[in-house]
Amino acid sequence: MEKTDRTYIAWGLNDGAHEARNLKPMLTPEEQVELLKAKGVTFERCDEAKAIEALSSRDTFLHIAAFRKMFQRHADGDNAGKYVSLDFADLLDMDELDAEVRSCFLLASQDVERIVKTRLIERISLMPGEDGYGILADFMQSQVKGYRVSIERNLKGRIGKHGSADEYTGALIAHYGEAMPIWVFLEVVPFGTLLAFYLFCASRWDDRAMRMRHSMLTEVKAVRNCCSHGTCLINGLAEGKSSEYETPHLVIEWLAEHGFKSGKSRRAKMGNRRTQQLVTCLAALDGVRGDASASTIEALVRLGGSLSDRAGRYGQENSFVSYLSFIAKAIDNMG
Repeated sequence: MEKTDRTYIAWGLNDGAHEARNLKPMLTPEEQVELLKAKGVTFERCDEAKAIEALSSRDTFLHIAAFRKMFQRHADGDNAGKYVSLDFADLLDMDELDAEVRSCFLLASQDVERIVKTRLIERISLMPGEDGYGILADFMQSQVKGYRVSIERNLKGRIGKHGSADEYTGALIAHYGEAMPIWVFLEVVPFGTLLAFYLFCASRWDDRAMRMRHSMLTEVKAVRNCCSHGTCLINGLAEGKSSEYETPHLVIEWLAEHGFKSGKSRRAKMGNRRTQQLVTCLAALDGVRGDASASTIEALVRLGGSLSDRAGRYGQENSFVSYLSFIAKAIDNMG
């Protein structure tokens, strides 16, 4: 997309509203199609009229076009930099697969969150030294002031008049606002706060296994957030998308136990941040598989088939294919 020398009033993270030049112009769907054609994308299996309709009502250009980066480009010659045999239909296919991946992993991550919360509450109820109130008081007092105030502000803001500000949890928060038990608190706070409490309990009970699982759960939360917000996911399943983080030890053990021998291939796949997080989510879910919902299990079975189908359809010359196959195998090898 060519930049323009027009002066814009733009907004930025550092400067707020300010004048800026040499920015990419906003394009109409028709202009978006022309841009893709200039980059070598063809419109044979999906004609231009249908492509314009998709860009007008199905999904945004930014979202659909993001999947083009998964495909090969000509390295040299007259078509250097242009995509190799990439049709707009392929972008729509990847968009459809991406939606299926997000839908499935949203279910999986929600199951993990639900079961972790339930088992945490059960453990507290069975411990002689815990009453369900003092542990929350101690947790809140242990947090830095800024985070504690943020939690309190969020809960108070959802009460409104007679709990009306939040139709779904406002009344519950209002009812227990003066002396909130842990089983109510964990029902109304977000996943991130649950994880903070989980780590607090790991330290309180000196539970090394909980500390190790916490590192897995933070990855599950990242997947859940991506899926909830509809962010592109599979467009990052490619070589060169390296992770700065080590794969949690429990996930390495899970891979070894489920047919993934240690070696160059496994290291390469788990070195990709998105693969790392998706597989961690699967490993976390597999640890509570007996309590996973039927809809999640059914979605995983369907997704495994969809991933294998795409892997067979696009061929090994596209690097993302091996990542799809890796995740499909992880799904198939779950207990």
